[in-house]
Amino acid sequence: MNYKRNVLAGLVMACLSTVPFVYGASAEVGFQQVVTQPELIEVSTAGRAVAMRKYHEVLNYPEGLHIKVNGVGYDTVQQKHHNVTGIYVLDGTKLTVYKGLQVDLSNAHPYDQADEMAHYYMSGIYAGFGRKQINDPKYDTKVVVHGPTVIRAVGNGVQANKDSYITLDGPVKIETVPFKQADVYAAIVEEGSIGIGTNRLADTYTSTTISSVEQVDQYPTVQVTGNLGVLNKNYGLNPNPGRHGSYIAMNLGTKDSNWTGGALNEFAESGNNPYQSGVTLELKNQATWHNRWMGAKRHRSGHEELLLATGKGYTFTGSHIQTLIGGDTPETAGIIYQEDTEPIVVDVLQGYVKIVDRRPNATNTTAPIRVISNRGQLTILK
Repeated sequence: MNYKRNVLAGLVMACLSTVPFVYGASAEVGFQQVVTQPELIEVSTAGRAVAMRKYHEVLNYPEGLHIKVNGVGYDTVQQKHHNVTGIYVLDGTKLTVYKGLQVDLSNAHPYDQADEMAHYYMSGIYAGFGRKQINDPKYDTKVVVHGPTVIRAVGNGVQANKDSYITLDGPVKIETVPFKQADVYAAIVEEGSIGIGTNRLADTYTSTTISSVEQVDQYPTVQVTGNLGVLNKNYGLNPNPGRHGSYIAMNLGTKDSNWTGGALNEFAESGNNPYQSGVTLELKNQATWHNRWMGAKRHRSGHEELLLATGKGYTFTGSHIQTLIGGDTPETAGIIYQEDTEPIVVDVLQGYVKIVDRRPNATNTTAPIRVISNRGQLTILK
C-alpha cells in the first residue's frame, strides 16, 4: 500500500533495545483491508512521543489515518513521566476521519505508578479542554471517525475530558493492556462523552437521549478489551465545572462483538449523580460481555474523606451500568459472563439478557447482578 507519509523519527531508538520488557508488542493488523491510502503519521523516540497535537483547528482526513507511536512514558533515572499519545486534540479542535483510523501505541516503559494523574499521559486518542475560553458548544472539542477504527494502546484507548466528544461509528476494535499500579481504560470520560459502534454523535448525549433505544439497520462489529471509566474530576488541577453529564454509549449488536473489562462510575459510587452520568450498553444478538476488572484499580483524592462523611466513596465496588439494553427476543439476548468478585449493578434493564455466573466467590446467597428497574427479562445461568 502507498501511504501519504509524515514521519518524525527519534535518533535514539537503539536505546530501547536495552529495556527488558516492552508493553504493547503485538502482531500487525491487516490495515490494508479496512482503508485505502490513509495518511501515515509516525513518531518514534526514547521519551515523549505525540503523533498529532492540535489546538483549536479543523482537520479532515478523507482517505483515512494511520498513527504509529513508539515512546517511553517513564524515565527511571530522572523519575519523570512523558506523554506518549497518538492523537492529542484540545481547545475546540474538530477532527473528522473518513475511511477508517488505526492507532498503534507502544511504550517501552509506561508511567505505571499509583498516581491518579497517570491516565492523562497515555492514550490512543485524547480529546480535552473544550470551551476553554468561552462556554459555547461551538468551542467543544470533537473527534469523529467514520469507518473501521483499530486502536492498540499501552494506556487508554480513547479519552474525552471537559466538553470533548469522541464518536467511533465502527466497526471498532480497541485493545489495552492491564497495569499493575495505574488505572487505564479502553474508554474514559470526564465531563465529556464517547460513542463506540454508534452513529449517534457523542456531543448529543444526555441522560435521556443516551438511554433511548437507537434505531439501527445493521450493527457493526465492536470488540473492546479494557475497562470503561466515568470519572468525576472535581479535584486538583483544572477541576471540571460540573455543567453536564459524562456518558459512554457502546453498542455490542453482533454475535462476534465482545467486551472484556469492568465499568467504574464514580458518580454512582459516591451517590452524587445529578446528570445521571454513566454507561449505556447495548448487548444483543448473542454479543458477549466478560465482566472482570482489568489491572489496577483507581487511586484518587477525596475518597477517604467522602467515605468517612457519607459511607460512600469513589472506588470500584462493582461494574455499574446506567442502562443495559438486551435483545428483542430470548433468541437474540446478549450474554454476560460474570467473572468479577464484585456484583454488577444495572439501573435500568431493557430487553433480554442472559448472565452466566462464573464468580470465583459465588454462593447461593449472593446474586451476580442487581437490577434496580427491570423492564426486560434477565436469565441467570450457573
